[in-house]
Amino acid sequence: MASKLTIQIFVALIASLATSISATNFIVGDAYGWTLNFDYQSWAKGKEFMVGDKLVFKYPTGKHNVVKVDGNGFQQCVVPAINGSSLGSGYDVITLATPGKKWYICGVGNHCKSGGMKLVIDVLPQWTLPPSVAPSLPIVPVFPPTPIPSPSSAAVPSVSPSGKMFMVGGDSGWTLNFDYQAWAAGKEFVVGDALVFKYPMGHHDVRKVNGTDFQYCTVLSHQGALTSGYDVVELTTPGRKWYICGVSDHCVLGMRLVIDVLPSSAPSPSPWSSYKAARRLGGLMA
Repeated sequence: MASKLTIQIFVALIASLATSISATNFIVGDAYGWTLNFDYQSWAKGKEFMVGDKLVFKYPTGKHNVVKVDGNGFQQCVVPAINGSSLGSGYDVITLATPGKKWYICGVGNHCKSGGMKLVIDVLPQWTLPPSVAPSLPIVPVFPPTPIPSPSSAAVPSVSPSGKMFMVGGDSGWTLNFDYQAWAAGKEFVVGDALVFKYPMGHHDVRKVNGTDFQYCTVLSHQGALTSGYDVVELTTPGRKWYICGVSDHCVLGMRLVIDVLPSSAPSPSPWSSYKAARRLGGLMA
């Protein structure tokens, strides 16, 4: 009896943990918020929205609103005549309760049609534990002690002997008016790989920045610029990396790239965390 109760509690805890891990709050437009003349489809590209996640629309109260529409309303920027889904608090939180395509627009003036205030996303079903790893009630789970890595092995990521060279932009190289996020989509960058920025020397440069400087295309004097025209950047650590061109307004004109770098090797994660990671990375096992 005690064993059954223990197992039931364990299953409940796992389910609770799964739900809490899966929920993500997305600030629509990030630092820009919900505003005019912003490309929300570029913002949404590469993100994975799941049931249980939340969209947060931030804007000055009274200047905009958020209206949930259908596909036709989205295409034509039409606000339904009978509309009970208009939000106007300035900090509107929408929980993604069901899977499928979702459309949102600003219904104020011509903000949707002329100002670009429209967003469409695809919401995936909330993940569940695969049957092969879901604990069954008659079996008491036994977990072996987790080995503690030595400081030397934990501190230094290993470098892959088969590092890839990625020519940024492919045949187009590092240039103006190119969608670098579309180029990066679907690629897996790993510690030990390298990015190659190819461009006419003197026309552009390459600067490694942080997330805020990337969003606002901010160039700081202390940021080291690469200017050879064939700049090779080795990916030595895992995590998110941001790069821009610091020449004139080239960053604003599309010369910026953000990627996520995966560790070259890591201890095998638990089955459900692997499953979640794969879903969050669009099917790629991190």
